Amino acid sequence: AGDVCEVKSAPAMNLIEHLEQVRDFRTQPRYPLSVILLLIIMGVMSGCTGYRALEDFVARHQKALLEVMDLPFKRLPCFSTLRRTMVRVDFKSMTNAFNAWAQDTFAVSAHEQVAVDGKSIRASVRDYDKAYQDFVSIVSAFSVQQGVVIGLEPMSNLGGSEIVTVQTLLDLLKLKGVCLSFDALHAQKKTLQQIIESGNDYIVAVKANQPTLLNELKTQFEQMMPFSIDTQVEQTRDRQTQRTVSVLDTIERIDPRWVGVQRIIRVERSGTRANQPYDETIFYISSLAMDAADFAQRIRDHWHIENCLHWPKDVVLKEDDSPVCDGYALINFAIVRTIAVNLFRKAGFKSVTKGLRHLAHDIPQLFSFFQ
Repeated sequence: AGDVCEVKSAPAMNLIEHLEQVRDFRTQPRYPLSVILLLIIMGVMSGCTGYRALEDFVARHQKALLEVMDLPFKRLPCFSTLRRTMVRVDFKSMTNAFNAWAQDTFAVSAHEQVAVDGKSIRASVRDYDKAYQDFVSIVSAFSVQQGVVIGLEPMSNLGGSEIVTVQTLLDLLKLKGVCLSFDALHAQKKTLQQIIESGNDYIVAVKANQPTLLNELKTQFEQMMPFSIDTQVEQTRDRQTQRTVSVLDTIERIDPRWVGVQRIIRVERSGTRANQPYDETIFYISSLAMDAADFAQRIRDHWHIENCLHWPKDVVLKEDDSPVCDGYALINFAIVRTIAVNLFRKAGFKSVTKGLRHLAHDIPQLFSFFQ
């Protein structure tokens, strides 16, 4: 018998190695670009929200940073170097490095739920006086179970479409066997077909942007009895909510181009918010065959992307208050904040606020997360 050649896969790279792949815009660099990016990420994880704060962070910890990073320099980059890096480094190269690192680090297993949504960066909004404004968004794929972003893609509102951006991101991620959840913008025939053909499932809201489908769903619930119903009541300090989830398992008169539909779902919410009554009904379609209680959980879990990603980036890491607008800085800082969220979660902190309290300015501990 001939010799058997065993092919071993290359070991996964750590974050430092992935940052080393980011394309350097400089011709005669004094510091490696990856070093500057590491300093900025550690600064953001210590609560720094601008260039002056980052400069102070580097100056305050210069000795410790030189020691843990084993650098041959006598001093580290100043304000102008930090600023120039974030303004000029290619955000596409940063995006590629992030996505490669996330896929190396956070394996997504079958049956996980991945919530997909875009978040605009407030400081990027232009043309306030026009009906159709330009702004920058980051579209993220968020693992609900792990609390981390497994892939992202930036886009400009006037230069692209979130629908197409999501389709591009799904191609990149090459997921198998997961449940992808979306808001109503992504109730698109091409997107759902792409999901089914790639071996995944979906739950997607249906609203007035798909009027024909929405009317069909309403009609079916008027004419048929749900096979499964789940009702939950929730009381908080200033809010009382009753949610009733109803599911139909007989699908009729729906355009077959909506590929994979196995269940249609109606979610009725009513109650009071700040002592004001409210009542709303939202419809969903899904390729999953589940009962009402399971759908109720999945639909609520989708909003983890708001509560566990967008909210910490805005409120804790101050993304919407960011004063940096030049060049590629807004996108690059948004990517850096996403790296910070992922690192906090990888370190075991569900709360980014708690992670900041425990890890801010702890240079040896922060640096250990990159290795």
